Amino acid sequence: MAATWTEWLRNTEKGDVYFLLNTLISGNPVNRFYANDWIEEALPLYAGTRLSHLSSVGPLIIKIKWQALSAMAKILETEPFSDNSWGWAYHSTDSWDNQITHWQKYQFVMFEGEERIFRLFDARVAQVIIPACTTADWSYLLMPVTDCFISTSQGNVIITRPGSAEPKISSDCFVLGAHLCRAWDQSAQCRVNMADNFYIQFWDEFPELALTLDEPEGRLMTLINHSMDEYQADLIHIAYLNNDMFIRYLKKNNLTDDKSGITDAS
Repeated sequence: MAATWTEWLRNTEKGDVYFLLNTLISGNPVNRFYANDWIEEALPLYAGTRLSHLSSVGPLIIKIKWQALSAMAKILETEPFSDNSWGWAYHSTDSWDNQITHWQKYQFVMFEGEERIFRLFDARVAQVIIPACTTADWSYLLMPVTDCFISTSQGNVIITRPGSAEPKISSDCFVLGAHLCRAWDQSAQCRVNMADNFYIQFWDEFPELALTLDEPEGRLMTLINHSMDEYQADLIHIAYLNNDMFIRYLKKNNLTDDKSGITDAS
């Protein structure tokens, strides 16, 4: 369901309006909220948790003043956030304290048998995970959320809580189900993240070769993506791409010489 900020923010029967903000994006959005006096309450979600040492760069939860909703809608319609990873907004009828407790608990999830930090406050993650959530996921992972508003490159998306998703609390660490792992694994953002991570790793371990391959600037990332495409075509998961596989791809396509230098390539 596509919508505008104005339509969504006026839907007050859904509850109060909250934002989960990613403070790491360029042009920290928090400054905008304070400058426009939109904030009723705000708290760094990492404060008082195992991640408290990262509080200054961690997500912020904000409750919006109801008196500010109309003015906020007008500004966000004409001056949207400059970075799609800014975060997302939601309605909730739950108390402020309960929401703090909830989101701090869900900073960690179990993924492939290991406890991992979960960056659901990043819209690039939320726009993949939340649409794939089952009723059970809404009951636990999204327990306080009535509906949510996420800005994507394709437009604004509203996702509403299933009527059968009764709010539930569990003391156990939330396990990302196979359906959520699969949704992330198949997403464009996952591919971007994998390519970025490999790019950094390759620069770190093969700086001279990376410098040569990145001429002109940006060429190394193109080669990494081409290698991922080729391995995917051979039904090899790109998560398994390593330095040896990448260099093997380069040699197979005559992109390196025996001294690991560059030869002619298009």
